[in-house]
Amino acid sequence: MIKYFIFFISFYSFSQEILTLEKAIQYSIENSSDIKVAKNQVQISDNNTSLGTAGLLPSIIVNSGYNSSISNSEFEFNSFLDFGGGSMDEIEANNATSAGFSSSVGLNYTLFNGFSGIYTLKKFEYLDNFSKQNLQFEIENKIIEVVIKYYEYLNRKNLYNVLKETHNVSLDRYSRSYEKSKYGLSSKLDLLNAQIDLNTDLINLNNAQVDFKSTKNDLLLLIGVSDTSFVFDDTVLFNDSIFLNDLLKKQKEKNSSLLMAELNYNIAKQDLKISKAKISPKIDITTSFSFSKSGSETSFISKQTDRGLFGIVNIQFPIFNGDIVKRNIKNSKLNLQSKKYQLSETQKKIESSLINTFNLYDQGLKNLQIQKENLEIFELNFQKSKELYLLGQLNSLQFREAQLNLLNFKINYSANLFNTKIQEYLLYQFSGMLIMD
Repeated sequence: MIKYFIFFISFYSFSQEILTLEKAIQYSIENSSDIKVAKNQVQISDNNTSLGTAGLLPSIIVNSGYNSSISNSEFEFNSFLDFGGGSMDEIEANNATSAGFSSSVGLNYTLFNGFSGIYTLKKFEYLDNFSKQNLQFEIENKIIEVVIKYYEYLNRKNLYNVLKETHNVSLDRYSRSYEKSKYGLSSKLDLLNAQIDLNTDLINLNNAQVDFKSTKNDLLLLIGVSDTSFVFDDTVLFNDSIFLNDLLKKQKEKNSSLLMAELNYNIAKQDLKISKAKISPKIDITTSFSFSKSGSETSFISKQTDRGLFGIVNIQFPIFNGDIVKRNIKNSKLNLQSKKYQLSETQKKIESSLINTFNLYDQGLKNLQIQKENLEIFELNFQKSKELYLLGQLNSLQFREAQLNLLNFKINYSANLFNTKIQEYLLYQFSGMLIMD
């Protein structure tokens, strides 16, 4: 593990919480709306992955009903009907009641449909895995987003502190030039040059302050916290145990984009099987048991009870439906072919990105080693130049050149430091190691 310390000074207060990159990532994952949406989608996919949703379970329906009525009725019979007396030719029934109750249990089940239900269930399982992989993909992207913004903030703050040091040196130079000019020990031109450089450094310092404060606000917004009193951990550690062959092997097994492309390909295969299943005959069975009971005070039958069992087997042979099934099969084949192309392209892009990122990371570490050695040389050169300038053996332009050389080197060193660290996290993402099980 290679360790680097940023060369700006931070003052920590015991009452302030130190915000590490790990904490920032945790806050962002907890507060991210995109991740919450992805988690809900996982739940939806889990709910859809079932035998019933795939049409592999029967449907059972229960129907029940009851009716009742009260009526006043008058009956007059035809003369050819003989009830054994004239008194029965006309009948009145007041407040006569009639009632009926019925109930049935029905079962519908598809015995065979070309195994479409099995293929559909398999497709739902792939969709469920896809939603889970998409959740990981969202989390990985959020982590990278936080990493980039976190190190961008540290770089901006580092730049501000470097410019502040430069401004202080220019202010000291201007003060010395002013005192010398006041007593006639230096030319007016030296004072003007010192003032121009001081104003330039002040403008750069003010702009850098705005930039790093804006970046801090963006970072806090990204991680979903409003506390601005955080002190950001500025320690940078590099992993010196990263090897390209190991990364390439893990990438094929764990890279989220690659796994999602493979799942899309498998989903397309199931869609083709489902389309082909439509040309197979479909066998459905329907059965029911019914019970009914009725009674009436004005009917020839005062009470009636029925029980019945019903069953049917329905077989459908698809002969012609406007070539819809045929077109769906063709489209499914084309879609499967497209997913295969996309999978192959994704594999190539991910591998290429991994190799390029590894090269950038490896070269970045090598450059940092060289820059670390050069930093001591630039610091020593500036201190010598400052001593010679104070002794009057170096003019102001030469001193300014040494000052700017040190400033530009520190800016480049800081940019390379944080960019190399970001490349390390990108390697973790490409190889599927950003989220450890």
